[in-house]
This record gives sequence, C-alpha cells and structure tokens, in this order.
Amino acid sequence: MENNCQRSVSVKVDYDVVIVGFGPTGAMASNLLGREDIKILVVDPQSEIYDIPRGVHFDGETMRIFQSIGIADTVMAQSTGNQSLNFINGRGASLMQVDLSALPQTAGWPADIFFRQPLVEKHLRDNLEKFDTLSYELGWAVSEMTQHDTHIEVTLQNSATGESKSCATAYLIGADGADSMVRRLADIELIDFQCDEPWLVVDWELNADIEFSRNVYQFCDPKRPGTLVPCAGQHIRWEFMIGPDDDVAAMEAPDAVRKMMQPYLHHLGADISPNQGRILRSKVYHFHALLAAQMRRGRVFLAGDAAHQMPPFLGQGMCAGLRDAENLAWKLAGVLHGRYSPSLLDSYHSERYPHVRGVIKQAVQIGEIIQTRNPLKAFARDTYLRAGKLMPKLLSGIEFGQTWQLGDGLLADDQAAGRQIPQPRVRQGARHDRLDAFLPSGFCVLALHEQARADLQRVSDAYPALACQIICAGDDFAADEASLTALRGTSDIAGFILRPDRQIYATLNNGATPLAAQLDAHMTKLTAGLFA
Repeated sequence: MENNCQRSVSVKVDYDVVIVGFGPTGAMASNLLGREDIKILVVDPQSEIYDIPRGVHFDGETMRIFQSIGIADTVMAQSTGNQSLNFINGRGASLMQVDLSALPQTAGWPADIFFRQPLVEKHLRDNLEKFDTLSYELGWAVSEMTQHDTHIEVTLQNSATGESKSCATAYLIGADGADSMVRRLADIELIDFQCDEPWLVVDWELNADIEFSRNVYQFCDPKRPGTLVPCAGQHIRWEFMIGPDDDVAAMEAPDAVRKMMQPYLHHLGADISPNQGRILRSKVYHFHALLAAQMRRGRVFLAGDAAHQMPPFLGQGMCAGLRDAENLAWKLAGVLHGRYSPSLLDSYHSERYPHVRGVIKQAVQIGEIIQTRNPLKAFARDTYLRAGKLMPKLLSGIEFGQTWQLGDGLLADDQAAGRQIPQPRVRQGARHDRLDAFLPSGFCVLALHEQARADLQRVSDAYPALACQIICAGDDFAADEASLTALRGTSDIAGFILRPDRQIYATLNNGATPLAAQLDAHMTKLTAGLFA
C-alpha cells in the first residue's frame, strides 16, 4: 500500500511546533523532535533552570527514554539507587517492606532510580546543542492563543518588560506545569480524583563526608504521616503531612523542620544530628490527583503536569510527563513530515489518558495507606498489613515496580500490545549492549529466530510505506536462552511488531497460522491506522 499522506500544513508557519515549558517534559519533547529535524520554538518564562530539586525519582522505562536520546549513562552516573521501601507505623513497627533491588528490571535499567532534577534538566538542555532546528524564547510566556484549521497563532509576552510578539505554528505542546496557561487558553478541564492534601516538602543536604543508610521510609503515623527518601548525592527528601490546626508559616521554619526530622534520624544513621546539613527548601504544597479531560484539543497537546498531577507516593509524576513526550513526539514528527495521517494524533489522548489514570489511582491507593489520620482506621490498616506478612495474597493489590498498559490507539487487539518490549542485554560479535542498540529507529519486526526471515521480509516488502525492517535474533544479534526467555516470557511468542517508541504493536505467535500470514493481517491494520 502506498503512503498518500501529505505534509499537513498548507499555510506558511514560523514553526512546526511551539513547546511551552522547558522543564523535563518540554526539554525531552525538544530532544525527541529535534532529532527528527522539526523546526521548534521553546518558550518559558524562566531564563534559567530552577536550581531546587523537585522530582527525585524515575523508573527503568523512563531511563529507557533517556537511552533513546543518548544520555542515559550520563544521567545514571549522577543518580543512585536505594535498598528498600519501608512502611512503619506510629509505634515504629514494620508494616511492610519492599526490596527495591529485587524489583523486575524488564526495561534494561533499575526499576527505581533517584536523581537530582536540576542536573537532569541540564543534561537534557546540553543535548539540544547538537540540533540546529531549535529556537528559544526564554523569559517569555504565552499570553494568547488562537487555533485555526491549519495552524495556531500564538502571542508571547516578555516576563520582565511586558513586550508582546506573535508567531504561527502548526502545533503546540503545553508542558507548562500545574498552573498551565496553555490548558486555560485551550479551555481544557481537569478531572479531580479527590486527593487534596497539604504536605510540607523539605529538601535537606548533608555534608559530603557524612554517610547514611539508603532506605526509603513511609511513616504511617496517624499523628503526622511522613516520608524519608535518600536521593542522589547527599540530598534527602522529607515530607510531613500538615494537619488542620497547623500554622503553615511556623511549620516551614528551619527550627520546626529540624524538630520534625529528629525522631526519624536513626533510620539514616546513629550519629546524624538534626542540626547537620542545610535546608534547601521547606515549603507546604498541596498533593493533588488531577487529570485533563482531554490531553489534545485541536492542534494543542498537553503534557506533563499541565495534563496530570498526582501525589508523589509512587514517584511517577515526572515519569508520566516523559512518557507523554515520547508517545507524542514520533507521531507528531511523522505527521509533520507527511509520513502519517493527522488522524494518528488522536491516539495520543486515547493511549496516554488511561495509562496516566491508572498511575494516579494507584498513587492515591498508596496515599490512603500512608495518610490515614483516624486512629481506628490506622489500627485496622496496621492489622491488615501485618497479616499480609503471613498471607502475602492479602497484599496482592499493592504493587511496586509495576508497569501500566497504554489505552486503545495504534495497537493491535493483543494482550501484550501497549507495553514496552523487555530489553535484555544481547551481543553482536564483540559488542554487548541493551537490545535497543540493535533495533532501528522506526517500525520493525523482531523475530526470535532467523528461520522466519525470508517469509517475513516478503510481507514487509509489500508495505513499503511502513519502512518496517525485519530484525532476527541469531542473525542480527545473538541472545542466550535467558535473554530470549526475558523477551517472550512463558508464552509461545515467535516475534513482535514494534513501534518507534518500543511499544509492542502486536505479537507473532507459534501456532496453526503461519507467521507471514499473521504479519500480513497486522500490517494491513497498521497501515490503515497510520495512513487513513
């Protein structure tokens, strides 16, 4: 089938994409679109990186996105891992413990990674220097936005002088945070999952010569729930829940913060004092559970905190924004280059919305365990969780290190579709690397044995517009039995059709139907989804 798509912009625009917000989500979107030779304008009211750590955690799937732009090793070198996650009640008794090092590493990276956000943002921005299609308006904000059938008119205002100027863009990504102006201008409502709690967030940095234990704690004390998270370097994140009678200003004072830390410092080390280190930040925030009713409206897309906010109990806030950027970027680039139909962009909302909704609901569930203030409910919770140590099935609904499946979109009707393909280490000659290093950047078929190559190649050749390459284990790379088992699991999988974002479009299975016939049926549907 031929590709009859044409470049979707029929009027002259100044930019292919305007990205509003230059935090991690906006910077990742800039990298992913920049490598596709997309003309981009990045807009942010701040001229410099905000030098206070905010996000502190991402997972292996997210690190795989950093891998795709070539900076995973750099980011990983300045990140760290923790040993365990511990739930402790108000009497100091252990309710539940999770060995973080034992969580599945199916993405090829550790499941829990703790980092320092300003450094990650710097690496993302530094990586943009290799692209020559990006322009920047830092110190400017979007003040007005008018959508047309073929483009968007955008008005920018200088944050310092009030000066205004305008430009035209084919598409706009609003990655401008929780108070998103883009979301307001696009008139997109937020759905509230009813989790609105005030917490004091504290960033504490110890001196370089102080050693401390690297275990995460959730203090499930109904008198004052709290959190302790060792982060990258000497940075430690504390969080304390605010009660209805608390004086917020007094709670934020350094002396009050150090007093709240004191009962829990023995979890870090016997010799650590509350008077050590320096407090980088001490501020009360409201933890929300919010999700945009629409992540796309016309030519405007929401991503990151502009599209969703969640309590931090799973450490998935930044992860969700980076996944947004990855999901959208390859689709947007394909449409702008005329490879795919603009209708493909509808799948951004349909795939990402259910995924983020699942993450938010799981974060709220964990929050309910931690935030219980009623002593009777806390007693019931403690009893249940401690019983779960004897009967683990009781806790089967409480997961850590899990992954979530994309919603319906450009995916086959397949149980495995909408998940990242596992990424074991494989080799090609003397070269040993993670699987993605041996896969092409576009669509591909990954066959788990080379005997099927000729038949699969004939099918692929019949769909030239897909430019779908055939990659075979044993031919294009060598994989031991453990690596093959990691890929296919326990099912009788013979291969995968993979999207550019390493999401599984469909599986090919050993059985009565020849692999070539299965591939042909999937290619027909995939072609319709991309080019209709």
